[in-house]
Amino acid sequence: MRLHPSHAALSLALACAPAQLPRSTQPTDLVIATTTDVHGRITAWDYYANRPEAIRGLTRAATIVDSVRTANPGRVILLDAGDLLQGNPLAYVAARVSTDRVNPIIAAMNAMHYDASAIGNHEYNYGVPYLDSAVKQATFPFLSANTYRVDPADVHAYRPWTIIDRAGIKVGVIGATTPGVTLWDAENIKGRLRFGDIIPAVRQAVQEVRGAGADIVVVTAHSGLSEPSSYDTVTTGAPSENVAARIAREVPGIDLVLYGHSHKEMRGTTIGQTLLIQPKNWATSVDVAHLTVSRSGGQWRVTEKRSDLVQAADHAEDPAVLRTADAIHRETVAYVTTPIGSTPERWSADSARVKDTPLIDFVLETERKAAGSDLASTAAFSTDATMGPGPITISQVAHLYPYDNTLRVVRITGRQLREYLEFSSRYYRTVPSPTAPLETDPQIAGYNFDIVSGVDYVIDVSRPVGFRIMRLDYKGRPVLDTD
Repeated sequence: MRLHPSHAALSLALACAPAQLPRSTQPTDLVIATTTDVHGRITAWDYYANRPEAIRGLTRAATIVDSVRTANPGRVILLDAGDLLQGNPLAYVAARVSTDRVNPIIAAMNAMHYDASAIGNHEYNYGVPYLDSAVKQATFPFLSANTYRVDPADVHAYRPWTIIDRAGIKVGVIGATTPGVTLWDAENIKGRLRFGDIIPAVRQAVQEVRGAGADIVVVTAHSGLSEPSSYDTVTTGAPSENVAARIAREVPGIDLVLYGHSHKEMRGTTIGQTLLIQPKNWATSVDVAHLTVSRSGGQWRVTEKRSDLVQAADHAEDPAVLRTADAIHRETVAYVTTPIGSTPERWSADSARVKDTPLIDFVLETERKAAGSDLASTAAFSTDATMGPGPITISQVAHLYPYDNTLRVVRITGRQLREYLEFSSRYYRTVPSPTAPLETDPQIAGYNFDIVSGVDYVIDVSRPVGFRIMRLDYKGRPVLDTD
C-alpha cells in the first residue's frame, strides 16, 4: 500500500515522537516560603526614628527567598498572609500623598515573584478602590474565599483559590480574610462587600480546588491561631476573628496553613494532619516549610512536614527590591521629617496603660474636639512614643498613632460606658491584692486596651472582670446607668 505524502509525514512524526513519560514517583521536597503582616515595610528603614534598622524589611526577606530558591530549584512557592498595604508612613505616602505611581508595595512583591497572597483586614483602610487597584497591579493573585460582593449578591469579590504547579505537583492555594473588616472598616465596605465565616468558605474552597486537580492544599489565612476575638461575635453578628486552629481541626484535606493577623511567630505546630506556621510581622522573619510529597496509588500525598524560621536580621538587602522603593522612600523621608508643631516639654507614652498621660490626652482631646463629643477613647498603640522638647514632626505623631482608623461618634449610656471599661480591663490579669504587681494577659493585645477621657475612673485589678470599675465620675458626679 502506498501512503499519501501527508500520511507518510504523519507516520514519521508519530514514530519519532517520544513516548509520554509518567510523572516521577520519587519523593519531592516542596518548599513554601512565607511572610505575613508586612504593613508597608519594604525597606529596612525606621521612618519613625528616621534611621536604618537591621532586623526586618522585604528587601532582607527577598535575600532569604533567593537563597531558598537557589537551594531548591523549581520547587519553591512564595506566599503572604495579608496586611500589606497599610501600617507605616511609606504605605501612607503611597496611598495619600504620592499617588501617581505603581503601588510600591506591590512593585516590591512583584520583584520578589510572590505566587499568591491572602487579603488582610488592613487592605481596606484606604478603601475598596485602592485595594482593587493594587490587585490589578500584582503579577500574583490576591485570594479571599470568604469575601463577597453585595451586588451581585454572594459573588466572590476576589479569587478564592489558585493552583500552582511545582515539579509536576499541583498545589492548591486558598485565601481567607478575618471577618472583623465588617466592623473595623464598615464605612469603606458599606454597600460593596460582605464577609462570611472563614470555616465554611474554606471547606467549600478545598472541595473546589481538589476537584480542579490539586494534589495538595495550602491555606493562607489572615486570621490568628485561636486568640479571643477583639469583638463580641454574638452582639455584632460578625463571625470569629482568629480561627486558624479551627481550619486545621475542622476542615479535612488541608496540608499546610499559613496564618497571620496576630503579629506573633510560630515555627510550626501540627493539628491533626495539618501543619500551621506563622512568620513574624513586618518581614522580620521568613517561615520556610518543607512538604515531602510522594506518589502512592496514583496520587501525590504529603508524607512528611517540617518548618523553620529564618530571621531577616543582618541579611543583605536585595538590590532589585530596593530599586522598586527608591523614589517612594526618599519622598517618605521628606514627608515624615516635616515639622508640624513644637513643645517645650518632653512627652512620653511609656506609662499610658497604667496612668493618665499628657501624650494620650493629646490624642483624646484631638478626637473629642474634632467630633464634638462628651468623651473620647483610644488605645496607647506605641508605649515607646515620645515628643519634645523641641519641634514635633509628622513621624512622631505617626509613631504615637500608627493606624489609619476611622473616627466615629456613638451615643452610649452610662451602663454601656461601665461595661466598655470593664471589657477593656481584661488586659490585666486579676492579682491577689491592690498592691500586688500588675500582670497583663498575653492573650489580650495592648492595642485592645482602650483608654477613655472625659470621665474619671479607677480600675481595681484585684477584683474579677465585671466588678473592677470602682469609681466612674463625669464632671464631678457619679455616672448613672441611665445617663
